[in-house]
Amino acid sequence: MKPQHLIYTYVSMASHYDTSWGRGTPDEGVDRTARTAHKHGIPVTWIVNSGSIAVLGNRIRKWHDEYGDDVIMRCPNFARDAGKDKTKMLALLEAEWRTLQEAFPWATTKIAGSGIADGDAIAILEEAGFEGMWGYCWEQVWWDGLTNQGIPWGFWYVDGKRFKAPHPGRGSLVACEWTARDLHSSYHTASPVVYSTDPNDVLRAGLCTGDNIEYWKRLFDDYLRNTDANDQVFFLQHQEAHEMEVSERFAVYPFSHVEACDAMQDLFFRYIRQFPVTVTTLPAAIRAYRERNAETAPVYMLTSDSAIRPELNDYTMTLGGIGLGPWPDTLFYYDKECQLAFVRGENKPRMMRNYVGKWSMQEEFSEPVPPVFVTHYMKEADRIEIVYEIGYWRPMPFGLAYWDDLTGFAVEDAGPETIEAKIVEDQVALFRFNLTGGPRRIPITLRRTNNGGVRA
Repeated sequence: MKPQHLIYTYVSMASHYDTSWGRGTPDEGVDRTARTAHKHGIPVTWIVNSGSIAVLGNRIRKWHDEYGDDVIMRCPNFARDAGKDKTKMLALLEAEWRTLQEAFPWATTKIAGSGIADGDAIAILEEAGFEGMWGYCWEQVWWDGLTNQGIPWGFWYVDGKRFKAPHPGRGSLVACEWTARDLHSSYHTASPVVYSTDPNDVLRAGLCTGDNIEYWKRLFDDYLRNTDANDQVFFLQHQEAHEMEVSERFAVYPFSHVEACDAMQDLFFRYIRQFPVTVTTLPAAIRAYRERNAETAPVYMLTSDSAIRPELNDYTMTLGGIGLGPWPDTLFYYDKECQLAFVRGENKPRMMRNYVGKWSMQEEFSEPVPPVFVTHYMKEADRIEIVYEIGYWRPMPFGLAYWDDLTGFAVEDAGPETIEAKIVEDQVALFRFNLTGGPRRIPITLRRTNNGGVRA
């Protein structure tokens, strides 16, 4: 593992609200959240708006000096606040950002935060010079009015004209998720809102309690193991400050839930601090992504079943119940053109999403997978040869995986047209290429090397 490649950020929604479920700024929840995070040296990125800045400004400036806290801007709602008027939206963005910068002059990385329900605001944010957009939810359907199924996880450059798809080239706006998901369980159960790093959701599902966060530990370990395959692994965790208080302003959950979530986060912060991971703020993480990547970077995630199951209750039954597994190891991958998922032992992707040429953001970009034939297979102690053949199929990005004990092996040859070829954790080799419409023959050679192999 290369734990320094894991970039951990903690974000808290700390905005002023005027809704049916709460009115005001959750300063008690902010104080509780800050106290627990700062106890472990975790800087908090606060999502603020003009209403909450007036209440929290002095506190956040103090925490910035003492603990490195930072801020991003709560994005006005394009429909509700701007009436879907672009000129009004630009004016609102300018006014909110000016208020934020006047209060926090160190905040120079323009990042907006909001749940991503449609694409209208993305292009406007690009035009307004924003560099990041927080609030995407991998695999989510319907929950909180957000359907983001089809998007990548983690950090990626969003296409301003296609809010669920990566930019096909050099992007300007980095998209990042609401809170890190359990990719393995979310995919196999289609229940991403249950399997995540959201404290209230895992508490309600019975996956964690105030004195047991074994599920979160295993989830974090899954991300940590993938630092061997990636230069950057982003683990973003979020909790709303208004869900961390019970007052006249906010009482979203009973105080027993607030105490349990606070205890869970206390235990989790202590756990991650055992590893030399990179702990930073969201603006710094987005700057790091932009500095390293001119376009959406390929990402590999090999995941395993945690073996920890949710309870059967009113929350987990909301969307019709949850599959309980166990589920086989799964390799997830995405780049600017596609997203793939391979189940252990299968060469073809179980999930195939194609971003190339797609314009309707109402779909999840799924494609049927062509038949794949192995016309040559030879395995010796120091050499493995495979020839994959695919017949006529529509042009699209594609990939294949070979699962085996690949300790000491390296990819010697994957054909001249292969875009990516990598061995992950000595367990699986992934080969990424494009289908062109005609038959494809993909010859693969893996060879054991004297230096123990060159792998991801």
